[in-house]
Amino acid sequence: MTFKTIFTAMTSFDPSTAALAQAAALTEALDAHLDVMCVGMDRSRSNYYEVGANAILVQTALEEAHRKAEETRGEVEAWLQTAKLRWTAVDAVATLADAGRPLALAARFADLGVAPLPYRKDSSPEETLILEAMLFDAACPTVVMPDVEPIARPERIVIGWNESTEALRAIRSALPFLMAAKEVHIAIIDPPEHAANRSDPGGALAVMLSRHGVNCDIQVMSRNGARVSERLQRHVTEMGAEMLVMGAYGHSRFREAILGGATRETLEHAKVPVFMAH
Repeated sequence: MTFKTIFTAMTSFDPSTAALAQAAALTEALDAHLDVMCVGMDRSRSNYYEVGANAILVQTALEEAHRKAEETRGEVEAWLQTAKLRWTAVDAVATLADAGRPLALAARFADLGVAPLPYRKDSSPEETLILEAMLFDAACPTVVMPDVEPIARPERIVIGWNESTEALRAIRSALPFLMAAKEVHIAIIDPPEHAANRSDPGGALAVMLSRHGVNCDIQVMSRNGARVSERLQRHVTEMGAEMLVMGAYGHSRFREAILGGATRETLEHAKVPVFMAH
């Protein structure tokens, strides 16, 4: 397996956006094709308007969304003209309530998505919609990019392993990266004491990866009073890892938004690209 179609989406163009740079770097390194979707968000809420003003306001909002999408596509095309890779840029308009549908239709046949980190100080709500559309609606494994330099071939990778279906799906999807890495560290935090594999946590996963030629080891650690996400991020730093692979949203998105959770907390403090799947 390899990644031959890379997908990313944006609602505005910023030449310093790490997601587009990462998507371009991956596309070039993997000899893939890059698809970029430039989305203009229609923010009209017709049920909030008084009778008589509705049609005019909706039309104005729609025209602004089209203008913004075309403007973003033009800027992306100008930026990509200097890149030595195959690419396609399209524009589209979506409402806030239905943004997932056009994004999913565009991303569903991609091998890999790249999305900006949605919980930065200057991030927009639309970036969360883009990430969730890729992961949930398109079922596309996604690299979530903090504001760091792009890295096309990570040599040291940490896997956050908790026995979940989401984590295993992320690991299988990330095999091209894992097989090319020099070091892969399987991180297990506070494994259940009474689990069936308590005598060898992560052993079956390590065997599976080794059969793919992945050079991996297992490191079992305690939280020591920290959150799982904090302990995992500390381990990524200690190992000098350049990518973290983990499952996304083992709990519902609503629960994580209200109560927090490992996915959201990990992304909020991410210092390296995070490869996720659900």
